Amino acid sequence: MQISRGVIKQLKKIAGETNVLTDDLSLALYSYDCSLSRTKPDMAVLISSTQVLAEVIQILNKHQIPFTPRAAATNHAGGCTTLYGGTVLDLTRLNHILTINTQFQFTDVQPGVITADLQDQASALGLLYAPDPASARVCTLGGNAAQNASGARCMKYGGTADYILEADWITPTGQTLHLDRNTPGPDWIGFFCGSEGTLGIFSQLRLKLIDEPKHVKTFLVTFPSLQAGIQTVSDLAAQGIIPRCVEAMDQYTTQTVEEFAHAGYPTQAHALLILELDGTPKQIETQAARLEEICRKNSCQTFTAARTEAERAKLWLGRRAAYAATTLTAPNVMVGDGTVPRSQLPLALQKVNDIIARYGLKAGLLFHAGDGNFHPHLVFDERNRLQASLAAKAAKEILQACVECGGTVSGEHGVGVEKRAAMAFEYDKNTLGFFAALKNALDPKHLSNPGKIIPVDFAEKCRPDTPLSPAEEQLAQEIKKRFEQKTPTCVAGLSSRRKHPKQTVLSTRGLNQIIEIDKTNYTATVQAGVSTAELAKRLEKEGVYASLPADKGTLGGAFATNICPEFSRQVTGIKAILPTGHLISYGGKVMKNAAGYNLCRLFSGSAGELGLITELTFKIYATPQTRLTLRQPATAQWPQEMLPVKQAADPAFLFGQVKKDSPL
Repeated sequence: MQISRGVIKQLKKIAGETNVLTDDLSLALYSYDCSLSRTKPDMAVLISSTQVLAEVIQILNKHQIPFTPRAAATNHAGGCTTLYGGTVLDLTRLNHILTINTQFQFTDVQPGVITADLQDQASALGLLYAPDPASARVCTLGGNAAQNASGARCMKYGGTADYILEADWITPTGQTLHLDRNTPGPDWIGFFCGSEGTLGIFSQLRLKLIDEPKHVKTFLVTFPSLQAGIQTVSDLAAQGIIPRCVEAMDQYTTQTVEEFAHAGYPTQAHALLILELDGTPKQIETQAARLEEICRKNSCQTFTAARTEAERAKLWLGRRAAYAATTLTAPNVMVGDGTVPRSQLPLALQKVNDIIARYGLKAGLLFHAGDGNFHPHLVFDERNRLQASLAAKAAKEILQACVECGGTVSGEHGVGVEKRAAMAFEYDKNTLGFFAALKNALDPKHLSNPGKIIPVDFAEKCRPDTPLSPAEEQLAQEIKKRFEQKTPTCVAGLSSRRKHPKQTVLSTRGLNQIIEIDKTNYTATVQAGVSTAELAKRLEKEGVYASLPADKGTLGGAFATNICPEFSRQVTGIKAILPTGHLISYGGKVMKNAAGYNLCRLFSGSAGELGLITELTFKIYATPQTRLTLRQPATAQWPQEMLPVKQAADPAFLFGQVKKDSPL
């Protein structure tokens, strides 16, 4: 697109004369990220402060110029490329750690801070920033938030969304909002985390730090086959063992890494696992014995522990170097990012190997195996058109195989443009339509990283509609009737937390089924009307536990009011009926899902304003969990800038207390 001289002059006045780039060389350098996408922007603006960022976006919005935020550009899905030209907003200069508070264990940072820089500074103070992407030495905290990155420690500690306490968020119109997890209402931070810059930009983050474990033990385990190694991971999960990290590599990756990084990996092994435990010496000793027992049962060849911190660091140096090492074996590397329920890893591996063999390709297989996330590294030469075409087809089929195994097309790399079409494998028309409505609501001009995430013409390509249970069908029909008749509605379970006028109540009491307690993947799927007290008893009878609220209300009510944030963060899947009567479905048994907008986080704390939650899938554990204390239910607060989200779900403002003209 053509950007006028007048606009360029305005931007130079705000950002600085030398910080607005339009020359061919600069634009060429901003035309790619770590994916295979190549699109040239029309301009790049180097951002020197958060105030400059907001003012630049206001100008771009006024003149309807698309913009794409970017820092280290380590994205593997084309998320940093400019599909429609426009402007790249380079955030690398926003790289200051503003404070590290050791008393209350948090840090305030700008989005351009390198992840490992924060980890190093926190570690020097005896603290840990737990999210640990493999590219930590390069990637930025803002990019991590945009993708909800997680990395090797996700199995035990969770991803980026779990560590953002507060944030400054700049909307696509250039307005700055301060978001706080303690504010009643939807979990806006969790919702925006993983939105890939399509709904706005994080301009500052307050991140949670935790005590750095004093004792860590790392093990290198080799196997005669990758299948045996992956089966070991499934067995660990089935016994409820939660190591700090579980990483897996096939022989091709091991040999490639060893030649590049000299990490001490045994190249004759067909597969290896890197297992890591932390805790007290007694805890580590007990868990290590169980780990070794399970590994031996699956015919492991060696089971060795790093004896020193230097040996441990060397093992992780190899793992972190996997992508860089693979790039030296061929002109191009296409990195996959599928995630499946952990029990499905062996089947997913078989499907992936079959696909790679059928297309005659080479690939290194690398897994964050502890949470079911795997990264096939397809190597090829894009100058060979046939080979490039086969690689693209194989990558697409691998993502489809993940969905067929109950998984997702992205665990942490996001969707961008390269996996946009694959979203139709995972979601039905109603859910994709809701994603599109959310994008339209917050970015009606489609200027904020446009063209990403949502498939083109998805109605013709998406998977069949998610089936409704009899109770869901009955409720959906009632909601459609109320929508047509413009009947105000309040959602209620056992009415233990809030009282509603009887004539407006829509009850979830009929949603009273515990659908599944899966002791292989350690998840439970439960309808929203089940009481938390009954659920706790049932789980204990089955020998498993969950971080449930200690009250007598319903599970859906606890989640919708977010009276127990610790439980809400354990939810991995949700089904809900929108106020229009359409059922939407997001997530499931996967421990990671970076495909689309996080509806679990959006509905958490929404208090019935967005619709009726019908079903939740959440994590369970092999050991007793503390029944969690509750915070007092409070009326959901909706910033004026977020009212379009309410309207996207509830066009007539029939559900809940928030009205279109409510004073906020």
